[in-house]
Amino acid sequence: MKLLDFERYRETREKRAYAPLMLVLTALYLVFELAFNARLLDITGSFATRRDVDAIEFYGRLISSLALTLAFWGMILRRANATYQARPNVIRALFLSTIILMPAAYYGEKALLNRIVAHSTGEQRRDAMFLQYIKRDIVHNEMDPQKIRLDAETRQSPAGKAFLSILPLMGLSVSEGAKQQAEAAVKEAMAKTVRHDTGGTDGHVFNEQFAGPAIQIRARFNRYEDLATTYLRNGRSSVARMAYMNALGRDVTGEREFIPPGLSFAAFANLPPCVAMMRQALHVPDDIPISANMTAEQFASEVRTPMVTREVERRISELDFPADTFVDGQEHAQIGREAMEAVIAPALALVFSVLGALVHLYKSTFYLLYSARTPTGVAHAVVSCMLIAVIIALIRSPNDITRSDLFSSLETQVNAASPWGLGHVLNTSIRWMIQAQPHLYPLNEADRRLLHLTFGTRDIDTTEAGTGVKAPA
Repeated sequence: MKLLDFERYRETREKRAYAPLMLVLTALYLVFELAFNARLLDITGSFATRRDVDAIEFYGRLISSLALTLAFWGMILRRANATYQARPNVIRALFLSTIILMPAAYYGEKALLNRIVAHSTGEQRRDAMFLQYIKRDIVHNEMDPQKIRLDAETRQSPAGKAFLSILPLMGLSVSEGAKQQAEAAVKEAMAKTVRHDTGGTDGHVFNEQFAGPAIQIRARFNRYEDLATTYLRNGRSSVARMAYMNALGRDVTGEREFIPPGLSFAAFANLPPCVAMMRQALHVPDDIPISANMTAEQFASEVRTPMVTREVERRISELDFPADTFVDGQEHAQIGREAMEAVIAPALALVFSVLGALVHLYKSTFYLLYSARTPTGVAHAVVSCMLIAVIIALIRSPNDITRSDLFSSLETQVNAASPWGLGHVLNTSIRWMIQAQPHLYPLNEADRRLLHLTFGTRDIDTTEAGTGVKAPA
């Protein structure tokens, strides 16, 4: 086997023998990186489950560690080729670099996220929790920000997903006045959010959650009537009473207690065992009345509305907690850290993914030209010009998101909150990512589907805006 044996090129002085191998390795990396970028955008641009976020973070760090390792492999192979190293030396160098760089990059990226979260202030953590509510409300179409209209088509578009991935991070820089206006909008949308979290509309919950146990109680009532009829027919004797109570405990209530014959369904439904069954099925607190005899209207007004109101008040109270209660060691430190991580992690993963794709796109194109005997300086110049041209073209291609008043307002406030002109660099990078995704996402998603990769996440709707067709995972 002559692969990685550069000693054989000593006589010919061939110093480009490593390039075809690096071209293949870099191209293979790109195939998986681009597929990952598509799924990353689907997850971070929606209100994903914790399982999805954990899975995408794991694969993101794994792919980032591969990217760093591959970058060092290029330097190792170039050096091995230039000095005509034997294959055992090359394999040893590649192995050592892999076992050092892979864990270092994987845990280093996690440590970076932990460090950012650890150094966040109580106010930033409280704002992060609030911004997560905003993102959720927008994703579920329960709040429409005043200066931007994120309809379903826009939200599901690649640009919309990229914007929603980064929105919470940009929102950390907004002014206090803007936060107060947004907080009012969040509180207005909170009832819709709670209804969504607890099963959907009142009618949907009634049909899907209330009706099932209510039907079971109706069946028990029918059995009760049969047993009561038998009991009366047997003359209410002590033997008949004992048999009646045993049957009630076995078939109706689960408890050996006497239930007077002749109860209406309304009275039967209010018996403690029946009420307990309904409470357990619908998670209704003890101080809110519930009965299987309720109509849909009664259920909505007497059960759902009080429950939603109570949960809204609880969530709103979270937004009003003092900032110092979110610092480490205080009452709300854990939820504050989780909210901060939920804001930082998606944007950080997206940045690393885009950077990895750009760097390795540059490298793969360079290795292609270099393998074709193009002079080194010329190859670098050609690839650099191509990449710069693409970056400039995408920067100058605004879309509905980046033309919106909300995005412009966020850019202004990020600039004002960032020292030394870093805000302009950050805004330009964010603008580029949002404007690039409509061009890149379709190709990346096609790549992902072709490879049947989900990166540990659930099958989610990757409908292209306006098509109404769900893509396979």
